[in-house]
Amino acid sequence: MRALQIAFATTLLGLSQVNTASAEDKLTVGVALPRAQLGQPNGANADVAEPVRQVLMSYLKGPVIEVVALEARIPVQIAAEAKEKGCAFVLYTDVAQIAKGGGLKMLKKLAPMAGMLPMLGGGMNSQLAMSAVSQGVMQAQMQDAQEDAMANAMSAINGAQKSNVKAGDSLSLQYRLVRVGEEQPTKSSTIVVKAKANGDDVLSPMLETVATDVVGSVASH
Repeated sequence: MRALQIAFATTLLGLSQVNTASAEDKLTVGVALPRAQLGQPNGANADVAEPVRQVLMSYLKGPVIEVVALEARIPVQIAAEAKEKGCAFVLYTDVAQIAKGGGLKMLKKLAPMAGMLPMLGGGMNSQLAMSAVSQGVMQAQMQDAQEDAMANAMSAINGAQKSNVKAGDSLSLQYRLVRVGEEQPTKSSTIVVKAKANGDDVLSPMLETVATDVVGSVASH
């Protein structure tokens, strides 16, 4: 019985060390608050900056990288905050709406909203079995919180598009992935997609594409 307990404890400790090592191998990407606002000229606008960031972070988070929300608003402060939080890269994004038959309307208004990312911490102690159960509960709670945040963000984005995006309008999503300490982006691109109908959801697939590009770029460095 004693041998079984030791074997069980050793197994759990080994898993904990593997998870710790994996976490240490991850690179951290800081996500700056996007410039993202949907609306027609001379009409009501919907600020979707924080929902866009939450969706991006949900797509980005996984075995390859860690993500953190950066609260600073100007480049020099963003860079300083990213360095302070141990980020390897910073992701900047801009969403612009191109009205049908009109020119590009760059969106510059920023609206602060508190972005909360659940944190999970814990360690092995003498009660290994109980600790494992407790960690499992915390992980389940974290996953639920992340899913709720993702659902709320998607709801806000879709609601804004239904109210403000018209058939023939285009949305432009520009992103820049910058390594901390450097000026030139490691990767940058602009995606433009046209709405086929009023309220068409064109932004969500664009965000997924950006997240896929960013993960691939980070993983290759």
